[in-house]
Amino acid sequence: MKKKVTWWQIVLLLAFGAALCFAAWQIDAVGNHLQYVFPAPAPVQDQSSGGEGDTGEPVKPNQAIAELQESFASVTEEWQGMMRRWTLDGVIERADFSGSSDAVQGRLYLMGDNGQLLHPLYLRCGRIFLPEELRRGDKVILLDEQLALKLFRISDPIDWEVELSGVKYRVVGVIRHSKQVGDLTDYGAYIPLNSVIDTTFALDALQVEAEPLPGVGAAVSFSNTVKNWQQGGTVIDLGKEGMAAALWLRVLGFLVGMTALLRFIRWLNHRVSYYGRRYRQQLRMKYAAQLLPELIGAILLFVMGYGAAALLGALVMNEIIQPVYTFTEWIPAILVEWEDIADAFWKVWQLPAVMRELRTPELLRLRWLTLMVQGCSAGAGVVLALWYAKLRTGSEGTAEGLKAMYREGVTVSVVRTARPIAMADLGYMLCDNSDAWQKLKVPSRRWRATEAMARIVDARRVIDQLPCPRKEGSFVLEVTDEIVERNNRRWQITCKQGRKTVVETDRDWDMQLPVSVLTQIIYGKRTFADYLENNTGYTMRMRTPMMDELFDQHLPISTHTLS
Repeated sequence: MKKKVTWWQIVLLLAFGAALCFAAWQIDAVGNHLQYVFPAPAPVQDQSSGGEGDTGEPVKPNQAIAELQESFASVTEEWQGMMRRWTLDGVIERADFSGSSDAVQGRLYLMGDNGQLLHPLYLRCGRIFLPEELRRGDKVILLDEQLALKLFRISDPIDWEVELSGVKYRVVGVIRHSKQVGDLTDYGAYIPLNSVIDTTFALDALQVEAEPLPGVGAAVSFSNTVKNWQQGGTVIDLGKEGMAAALWLRVLGFLVGMTALLRFIRWLNHRVSYYGRRYRQQLRMKYAAQLLPELIGAILLFVMGYGAAALLGALVMNEIIQPVYTFTEWIPAILVEWEDIADAFWKVWQLPAVMRELRTPELLRLRWLTLMVQGCSAGAGVVLALWYAKLRTGSEGTAEGLKAMYREGVTVSVVRTARPIAMADLGYMLCDNSDAWQKLKVPSRRWRATEAMARIVDARRVIDQLPCPRKEGSFVLEVTDEIVERNNRRWQITCKQGRKTVVETDRDWDMQLPVSVLTQIIYGKRTFADYLENNTGYTMRMRTPMMDELFDQHLPISTHTLS
């Protein structure tokens, strides 16, 4: 029994597809920024022992952060022409927020001068930071909507005050926020980085973030600059991590694309072969000049088809090769040299083997999306492989079954298929002009009806089964078959005194028939005269009344069918 696609496979594939679309959208939303996270210097807690700076003023508790900002501005001068913008931000993972109604912990982002350009904020009410507020370090704060409701029980506490470790900040705006993978706490807020210089806030980390320009080697320059500027941090290339996260999806797309491409080329080859045989048959009835317009049109269509296949193949190959240009460290200098392969392996896997790693929410989100893409891609690949196996068994499996029937000497094979073109390439003909054939048409659950097709497996046995006609005579029949070699024979068919004899002969033929035409003649319902008047595909040198009567006696369809 033919296997069918079940509803649960469709549901699974739709679920995997929706999950992969969501993951691809989330990966794209992360962006391609470059990040460098390193531990923030500890604040000076005892002001009495802090001493004085170069200007004679007391050293501020987080003066080290101000000095880092000054040095950062000097080392990033070489990024002109490589980066669109960059900033130095800070983060406190668990900051204590106190409002008029409640006190909670949340993530506190400390924005540098260009922080709002690299991290767009979507306001619910109020305003974002002014450039001069970021430079001066004013005590202003942006709350996400959940934190505002938690602290004040209202969604627009503009100009209200929030207390952070004993320091009061004025609320200037409320922003939209949705908790995502990578967020340690439920709440978040933003303040200027310069606002903590004169406070004793202990930052967990400082983060350099830059938006690179494509194709100028920005990632290498960024990594070298920040590592020479500050040691002990972690470089994160979000664009590279995003490509790694979507790598399984890219592989799945490559496999699906190549499978579809190969199937299309195979179908195109079948069409070319089918048209070639049809053209050779038409040449027996028409001049080549009469067929020239049709031939030119067919050639143009086939050229366009192969051109489209070549274009699709180039696009598919480009998608799978593109990661090679991004992950150059994966490629050894000499592909066949074991030492170079080992060096490339250790170069890739020794870098992430550090004992301490600083991570950002974006990196954690990409790692979760990587697991999601891997699982859903594998699941979708399994379902598609099952579907493809069933697709193959519809034609290749049928062909294998026909070979087995051929070895058993079956006279006629009948196949129900939704791909008449593919079966025609196996020598089958769609014989829907007979009442018996009409009965073989069965309703299908597929998008189109399933057709019944038949071919003669052993032409000699079929000819032997034909009843002897009343009229006497003799003629030589030659059958041609491109698939079953033993059908390519000449037989002298003689009818005399109610007896029919079929003898293999070397005499010149009187009528030549391809096996597909012989199938239609014997298992159709029209008379042989009607067939000769309305059809092509045969060659005849002599016609006898005995020949007409022989082929007008149609055989019923054999019970040897392929289900």
